[in-house]
Amino acid sequence: MKTPAFMRPEPPVIGGSAPAAPEPKPPLPLPLCFLLSHVEEEAIVRLDGERVGVCEVLGLELDEPKLGAFAGALNALAFPVQLLVRQHPPDLGPLRDALRESQPEALPPQTEAAAQSLQGLLGELETRDGVLDRRFYAACAEEHAEELQGLLVRAGLSIHPLRGRTLRRLLIASTLGGTPSDRDEVLPARIEVNRTDIRLGEGQARSLHLGRWPRSLAPGFLQGLMTAGVPMDLALHLGPIPAEQAARTLEWQKVRFESAQSLSLNKGKTLSSEAEIALEDVTRLRDEVQRGRERLFHASLSLTLHAQDDHLLTEMTQRAKGHFGATLGKLDTLAFRQREGLLSTLPLALNAVATWRTLDTSSLARLFPFSPPDLDTRSGTLAGIDLRACAPVVYDAFDGTHLNANTAVLARSGSGKSFATKLGVLRGLMRGVVAYVIDPEGEYASMARAAGGRVLSPGVSGQGLNPFIIERRDGEELLQRIGSLRRLIEVMVGEPLGAERRAALDHVLAAYYAEPREGAGFGNFYRFLQESDEDLAKLLRPFATGSLRHLLSDEGDDLLAREALVTVFDLRLLEPELRPAAAMVCTETVWAAAARDPRPRLLVVDEVWSIMQHPEGAAFMVSMAKRARKHRLGLQFITQDVQDLLSEDSSRAITGHSGRALLQNAAFKLLLQQDAAAISTVGDAFDLPQDLQRWLLSCQRGDGLLLARGNRFPIRIEATTEEHALIEWKPGSRH
Repeated sequence: MKTPAFMRPEPPVIGGSAPAAPEPKPPLPLPLCFLLSHVEEEAIVRLDGERVGVCEVLGLELDEPKLGAFAGALNALAFPVQLLVRQHPPDLGPLRDALRESQPEALPPQTEAAAQSLQGLLGELETRDGVLDRRFYAACAEEHAEELQGLLVRAGLSIHPLRGRTLRRLLIASTLGGTPSDRDEVLPARIEVNRTDIRLGEGQARSLHLGRWPRSLAPGFLQGLMTAGVPMDLALHLGPIPAEQAARTLEWQKVRFESAQSLSLNKGKTLSSEAEIALEDVTRLRDEVQRGRERLFHASLSLTLHAQDDHLLTEMTQRAKGHFGATLGKLDTLAFRQREGLLSTLPLALNAVATWRTLDTSSLARLFPFSPPDLDTRSGTLAGIDLRACAPVVYDAFDGTHLNANTAVLARSGSGKSFATKLGVLRGLMRGVVAYVIDPEGEYASMARAAGGRVLSPGVSGQGLNPFIIERRDGEELLQRIGSLRRLIEVMVGEPLGAERRAALDHVLAAYYAEPREGAGFGNFYRFLQESDEDLAKLLRPFATGSLRHLLSDEGDDLLAREALVTVFDLRLLEPELRPAAAMVCTETVWAAAARDPRPRLLVVDEVWSIMQHPEGAAFMVSMAKRARKHRLGLQFITQDVQDLLSEDSSRAITGHSGRALLQNAAFKLLLQQDAAAISTVGDAFDLPQDLQRWLLSCQRGDGLLLARGNRFPIRIEATTEEHALIEWKPGSRH
């Protein structure tokens, strides 16, 4: 019989070079007992030839809609899957290196000392008990990887497929315990498998298996274990059972229980309570499976604990067993099967323990192994410690992954909002983020001087600002700036202009900027206005020849010419009724600087309510919040008048829903301690559950709730001694 063409060997190449052999993959620094061959670009290859694809899953806030979406993804599952949770002490070395590289040169001594102390705090967090780095993963056979990723995305989860070196680092870190790092490429000096533990170099690991499952699982069942501060790898293996097989099995079990019940009744006995409950469960589950509402799965849960010594490992084991014991579950110590337990918690989609429990979709959905979320992007700087996830909160508002770089800080008086803002400004300037602060009470001036910044007092001779200069002449920028200046002038006047005057003012501004002008400033504009509209000029006379003549300058915008790391506009010398106009002058001047030279800048507006009281000021702030990201400007606004800002009462000074619109254009919201009179308004505005509302009423100073990326992060803001001294520095002090 003739051999088919596809089975014939390739003829030798004559007169040419043979095709290049594929490059051998670098071997893993692990013994063969771990059943690993090598890692390719998109898959882990086991010794049995199975190729495993792995993706990282971002955590989510747990609620009923997300549980329902996850249950729907499970119902659509048609292949075995491993869901993996890894939590270990964080590796903040790359973050420290990045902060050191981005630190500006020639910082003042106090600021330099604060920067060094932040480096020390990050190093201390790596070894602090209970502070962990948590990551979620999903693994399956490579042929089903895309399908699994699609199911997770439809369940509302964000996924990132792992490839190449990232995949290799994850595998080695999972084996040895710890956070993926380049330093894990070196094999430990000793790997020793014992009866109830495994020694990995200087550390130890112990694998456990859930032998007896709780009869009922509450939503977030695993979160209590994850937030207990235990370094571990937890793996949940799932294998869907075909619907026909599940229905037959349940029907057989129902018949068996009913037969036992009939026999007991014939003998004059009653069925035991356990048997009655089992019969009810089987009957209910059979009906749900037959109707297509539920599916059955083979499920297995294993976890591997990591510690540095026997005492700590024993303590963590008791803590984990106590968590499951509280719900009538039982963790089994895998005596003489530690290797199998460790293999089951590696990202290999392999349940080496080979012990299963049958569970329905609803029960598995309640496990939901992708919560709680954390906000640790390892980019930017430290914002605080997540009190629930026990993880550092690290993010960069300017990295482009967020909707914008705006932050809203809402809190009652004395809750630490000024301290938190100063700390954020200080840590930003340590990595080169220029900051501008509109300070109505002079709270930031001392810190700015100590940090090598400058303090300007609008209204004082020689310190005027010029927001009337426009460098760019493109149509969009010119139109937006004219609108901003019109709103600024309305606030300066102190009363809303009628439709006729507003139209006249708009006409004058358009005519003034129709042609390029040298030395464009308020003085020139005022003279032009006197010639064009004398009535409008009279309204602005105090800013030209009166007591406020030093607020606006014709000298041009000097913010960029002598830009400091932090600039504070100290408004405390002005009368309270004049501060909104001065604040808008400062804000518009900073906006002009940002438009000329886009780079990461932070504009802090303290007591933003003073501006928002004016309808035109409210419109100005909302417009700036919407446009700030175009020039890499982050707007941070602070208020203690939370109820007024969130009010929807049109009879108040703020028109419409400007306060809520301002909040909607902030990617980050920091809620510190709230007043009891405003908590219901805050809870409704941010859709906070009752437990978080109660916590915001009683949390200690410096604790708060950070809202970002659709999740809630209860955080504690920590500052080093050097940072605290710089923030609270007073002239004449010896710090």
